[in-house]
Amino acid sequence: MKPKANSPSVAVYPGTFDPIHNGHIDVIRRSAAIFDRVIVAVAFNPHKDSALFSADERIEMIRESIASLGDRIIVDKFAGLAVDYAKRAGAGVIIRSLRAVTDFDYELQMAHMNRLIGPEIETVFLFASPKLFFSASRLIKEVASHGRWPTELVPETVMKRLKQRFHFD
Repeated sequence: MKPKANSPSVAVYPGTFDPIHNGHIDVIRRSAAIFDRVIVAVAFNPHKDSALFSADERIEMIRESIASLGDRIIVDKFAGLAVDYAKRAGAGVIIRSLRAVTDFDYELQMAHMNRLIGPEIETVFLFASPKLFFSASRLIKEVASHGRWPTELVPETVMKRLKQRFHFD
């Protein structure tokens, strides 16, 4: 049975995922326990994407990292606004993760803007697991660029790609 348009049983988890880390995977796993289908949507800007990995590389890393979580999780990419993507995907929910007060301030503003643009789309916040609370792609890339490997924060497949990207293989 196909979910109705903007179904709350379909959720989009948008982000750059550059790279995906265990905090993201935790949110994906927990989202899959709540929603019938979760779309992990890789955001990219085709005109000025400054990501370390291309959108297609990020999609591949995500698929490798979540392969064991089942087929109710779909990985896709989009350019533009997450709320517009959620509408096109037939999702009724946008998932956002929170770690700190600074995340909350930004995410609250974003949720209100999304509500203004797409009032039929709800935003659901999930807190990062305590042991992964400080995980951030930005920090992982910074540490990896100096040849240090936060192996407890990223899947092995991501670590291999970081080493290759920073020429430490």
